[in-house]
Amino acid sequence: MREIEIKAHAYVDMKKRIDSLYGEGSEVHKLDHYFRRPGESIQAMRIRSHRGIIEMTCKKTALDEMGENNYEYEFQAPSDQIESAVRFFHALGLEDFFVKKKDGWEWYGDGAHIELLEVNDLGFFLEIEILLPFDAPEYDAAAAGKGIRAILSKCGADEAAIESRSYRDMILRR
Repeated sequence: MREIEIKAHAYVDMKKRIDSLYGEGSEVHKLDHYFRRPGESIQAMRIRSHRGIIEMTCKKTALDEMGENNYEYEFQAPSDQIESAVRFFHALGLEDFFVKKKDGWEWYGDGAHIELLEVNDLGFFLEIEILLPFDAPEYDAAAAGKGIRAILSKCGADEAAIESRSYRDMILRR
C-alpha cells in the first residue's frame, strides 16, 4: 500500500476534541522493533507487535510537500512468532537498530486513520494517514494530502505543529 501521512506535535487534551468529531477513540498500543543492515543509518525492516499479531514491514519512504509518501510492503503472523521473526531477520544479516513504543488512541473518519499517540519519551503526536493502492495516480495522492491537512485543522493542530523529522531521527538523537 501507499501511505500518505502527516504527524504533528500534539497534546493529550486533543482527545476530547477528536472524540467529539469521530466518536470515542479506541486504545492502541504498538511496540516496534527496527532492524538495519550493518553500517547503515536507516531501517531496513520493522516488526510491530499490535493486537495479538506481528506485522513485518519494509517501507520505502519519501518526503514531499504534502508530508510522508510511503510505499509499504507488509505481511502478518501470530504474535507467538515474534522470536522466530527476529531470528529470521538476524539470519538475513540484519541487526537490531532501535525500539519505538506508541500508546494512545485511534479513530477512523473522513477516509483516514487518525491516532493520538505518546511516542517513547518524545511527547504526544497526532498521526493522520490515508492508504492508497501502489499504482494510485499522483492526483489521488495530492487529494489525500489536502484531506489530511483538513483533518489536522479539524482536530485542533495547525501547520506549524507538523513534524517533518522521522521518529527514528528523534529517538536516536536523544
